[in-house]
Amino acid sequence: MRLTSLLFASGLIQLTFAAYSVKDDYSTNRFLDMFNFDTFDDPTHGYVNYVDRATADSQDLYNVSNGQVTWGVDHVNVASGRGRNSIRLTSKAQYTHGLVILDLAHMPGGACGVWPAFGEIDIIEGVNHQAQNQITMHTGPGCTLAGSSCEGGLGCSTKPERSNSYGTALNTAGGGVYAMEWTSAAINIWFFPRTGIPGDISSANPNPNPAAWGPATASFLGGDNCNIDRHFQSNNIVFDTSFCGDWAGGVWAQESTCAAQAATCQDYVRLHPEAFVEAYWTISSLKVYRDTPDDNSPAVAVVVEKDNVPAEESSVAAMKAAAPVVRSVPMDRAMVHRERVSADGGNGNMANITEVDDGKPLHWGTLAVGADTDTDADAKGVPLPEGPRGKKISRHSHRHRHVHHPQHRS
Repeated sequence: MRLTSLLFASGLIQLTFAAYSVKDDYSTNRFLDMFNFDTFDDPTHGYVNYVDRATADSQDLYNVSNGQVTWGVDHVNVASGRGRNSIRLTSKAQYTHGLVILDLAHMPGGACGVWPAFGEIDIIEGVNHQAQNQITMHTGPGCTLAGSSCEGGLGCSTKPERSNSYGTALNTAGGGVYAMEWTSAAINIWFFPRTGIPGDISSANPNPNPAAWGPATASFLGGDNCNIDRHFQSNNIVFDTSFCGDWAGGVWAQESTCAAQAATCQDYVRLHPEAFVEAYWTISSLKVYRDTPDDNSPAVAVVVEKDNVPAEESSVAAMKAAAPVVRSVPMDRAMVHRERVSADGGNGNMANITEVDDGKPLHWGTLAVGADTDTDADAKGVPLPEGPRGKKISRHSHRHRHVHHPQHRS
């Protein structure tokens, strides 16, 4: 069998991790350069024409000023063809796990037919004159979160009780901050109104600490009901403003205020550009953080693979004795799942170690951490099925907290 252990230059040491640190700063002077302008047909069948950057520029659909980025939709012309001109941004970078913090000054909302969303995991989403934000997860089959199946376009969702978390009410209150922490164990999302932003966010602290923020606004806990790592990986950051489509158009007849304006959502959006003057996003800040080792830990870990170690001898001592294959691995590819890690070690003080490449597990093993590393609490390896290219496939447990390191509507 093969065991994979995580060691450092000084040998086996206790694994300790610090607060998050900035991975990507979507600062205003390079914000748009960090996104692609999508031009494909809307995946939710909206009456919308997503335009490229040159078209958006020529039609003054976006601007950068006063440290903020603003973009909106065509609110001048009668729409035709695929629909009303709009912008859909998809980040060039992809993320698996991490902390995303968005300082939002203004968002679309409060208009019949409009359907804005932020995420690939939908951190912000709503339609028409919706008063509260709807946070939604979309997956394939086999994932149940918040008490409902997340499969397909409907997904599984929850609505925060705060009335100032979305649309016109959010804009009137001066915006606010959305934060998402994504680990193997859970996806937690917070909303903070402008007057209630935590100090480690408002002060631009480079190491924000979600543990100090109190209960999440929405919490999607993984486990037997949904393997987070299997269903959520390599996600982009997406902003879009669509119109009508499967949701906003689908509920048009049920929205009495909107249905009184036109027989169909498409007719209204096509003929009333003036209704969408406020259908714009203004972003003050967007940062993506990853969990990093503290200052006393090296930036590079060493993966030591041990082949042909008998199961009954799969201890740290046996691994030390076996012929190793040693490779340097950056810390952002060393996933560590811990049951309990304390200063003095102890029974059950085990860590599962996985090396990942672009979010895809490559190797798996366990490591006992603590002072007494040659006892029964030593690492016990488990043989796993062969994966692509002969690599071992990771086996994750919902009981472990992932201490490393962000799907949108499809």
